[in-house]
Amino acid sequence: MTTAGDTAARRRRLLLPVLLALLIHLLVLLLVNPRPAPVAPTTILRSLIYDAPPEPVTAAPAPRPRAAPTRRPRPVAAPEQPAAVSDAPGAAPAPAAAEPPPAVEPAAAPVPAAAASAAAAPPPVAVQAVIPGSLRLKYTLRGELSSLSYQASGELLWAHDGQNYEARMEVGAFLLGSRVQHSRGRITPAGLQPLRFADRVRQDRVAEFDHAQQQIRFSEGAPPVALPPDAQDQLSVFVQLGSLISTTPQHYPRGTAITLPAVGVYGPESWSVVVEGEETLGLPGGELRTLKLSRAPTRADEPRAEIWLAPALGWLPVRIRLSQENGDFIDQQWRGSETP
Repeated sequence: MTTAGDTAARRRRLLLPVLLALLIHLLVLLLVNPRPAPVAPTTILRSLIYDAPPEPVTAAPAPRPRAAPTRRPRPVAAPEQPAAVSDAPGAAPAPAAAEPPPAVEPAAAPVPAAAASAAAAPPPVAVQAVIPGSLRLKYTLRGELSSLSYQASGELLWAHDGQNYEARMEVGAFLLGSRVQHSRGRITPAGLQPLRFADRVRQDRVAEFDHAQQQIRFSEGAPPVALPPDAQDQLSVFVQLGSLISTTPQHYPRGTAITLPAVGVYGPESWSVVVEGEETLGLPGGELRTLKLSRAPTRADEPRAEIWLAPALGWLPVRIRLSQENGDFIDQQWRGSETP
């Protein structure tokens, strides 16, 4: 016969997994989606120019060279010649010497067409950064939360047509649901220019970039804020970092700090990233040479972020690790990639 004590014990045993799942869910949200810090002054270190093949430039036809005008020399009077005296009486006088024909100056030599076209062509534009080609990266995630280990999977889609780009990061785990970040915008000579950033856990939260009005609008009803110069969102910033460094990696030695404005769904914040140096990683997808970056927390509830970019994959992130002081962490590692 079942007693009240047995029933209560059974309820406690059923309730424990549910409470653990809720606790994991809440702590993961705190790790991955912290509220931003107050806005700080931000700068981007250098401009970014897209390196797509330039459109063909048709040189204007070279003008036909005009011959120099022929200048007729002023006639010069011939010196008088003494009349020949004929020995024969009644002979006719000798005719005067004829006037020499005017000299004609030679025409200018025509300019070769190839040389004229080369002179008319504009000078080449120096490429300052590299935008990676369209790629889909797949990840394996593992983490630890309150001494409880778990695994998940993720995917980063990066695609562009040379003028517009789209980036989409999705991470999902059993019992924890999924989180999707989506960035859409343009590729300009100044780099990536986000137009819309969405972050979905249970519902979409959106930040819209109004470049004409120089402001950011939010779906949560928060008032618009000023749009920082060269602002990125919290997903496009990873591609922008790789694009900046890919220009001249030798200009980013260990200890170099890069400060970027990154906009989330609650407002902009300043990301200060430090170059840690090169590392060769053994990842689920294979061994890759990488450049490690780190971002120290600016608040007590914010995790430390470590990012590894791989030159072989267009300087896209192949590993992202978030860790808390209490030992909780999330480690996202590349396991494969394909062309979308």
